Amino acid sequence: MPNRMSAIAAFSRFASILLILFSATAASGARPLPMQVVSDAPGIHPIGNGRHTWWGIQMYDATLWTVGPNWSAASPHALDLEPGRAVPADTLVKNAIAEMRDMKIGDESKIRSWQAELTKLIPNVQKGDQFVIFCSDSHRTIAYLNNSSTGQIDDPSFCPAIMSVWLHPQTKHQAMRRSLLGH
Repeated sequence: MPNRMSAIAAFSRFASILLILFSATAASGARPLPMQVVSDAPGIHPIGNGRHTWWGIQMYDATLWTVGPNWSAASPHALDLEPGRAVPADTLVKNAIAEMRDMKIGDESKIRSWQAELTKLIPNVQKGDQFVIFCSDSHRTIAYLNNSSTGQIDDPSFCPAIMSVWLHPQTKHQAMRRSLLGH
């Protein structure tokens, strides 16, 4: 009997997670996050989304997910990026690092360290892929491509640095920042 009760309780928790996940995604039009993210951040939901274009070409759509009503770097959050075209990993890494340098996020030694980590974390992406950067409350950053983890970084300074590309007050992508933050 105890095994049956624990199985029922586990199924009930799983069903609750699915209900929350599908309710949030249906209301926002966002794709569901990987189940591990939903499990690690109960109550995570989309708060804003936007589209980045360059000369009229769709580069990617982005959705910011957070626990609570507003984004906070101290709370679990995720950025869901869905490319509008194929992009090689080295281009993604180069652009993210250039953004961090432009905003003077970290010294050169730290930026080189983050670049090495990004090279391990970021894959080539194709149109229609879903790439998720998840910042847990334990200062760990985990990346997912189409629901499979591409790796994690255990540096508490990394997540704020990579999220600064989109969310820093001085980002050159102000329209995207406002859209992601729901303003």
